[in-house]
Amino acid sequence: MGRTGKALLIAAPLAAGTVAVAAARRRAARGPAAHRTHVLTVYKPIDELQATQLPGSLREIADGVEISLRAAPGDRGTEIAVRIPDGSSVTDGDVRRALRETRSLIETGDVLLPSGPATTTPTLLNRPLQTATRKGREGGLL
Repeated sequence: MGRTGKALLIAAPLAAGTVAVAAARRRAARGPAAHRTHVLTVYKPIDELQATQLPGSLREIADGVEISLRAAPGDRGTEIAVRIPDGSSVTDGDVRRALRETRSLIETGDVLLPSGPATTTPTLLNRPLQTATRKGREGGLL
């Protein structure tokens, strides 16, 4: 192995560690999740929506969050902003799921779920995909 290979063996773990530390600091600087605001744009005029009568799961968690509506930039619908106040029992995952379901209801009239009737028999090999699909609705990663 040449000098370049040896240098890479030392530099790669150091770079990975630096990236991990920077990501952890960014997460810590963001503060607790209770102060985060989740914003979603729906393609519907603000005149047709009211914060007190939003459909689906967002209405169910409305008591534990602060919901505000405003016109989206460029006349492209309405922005729905949801903030979790201090002391609320609502989690980030609950808000993400509620926003996705509300957007689906407003724009299509139905909640589209990838976890509908199974097309395959549950097995040990497809269990990771089933888990990822179930958890993806909360994390916003699928």
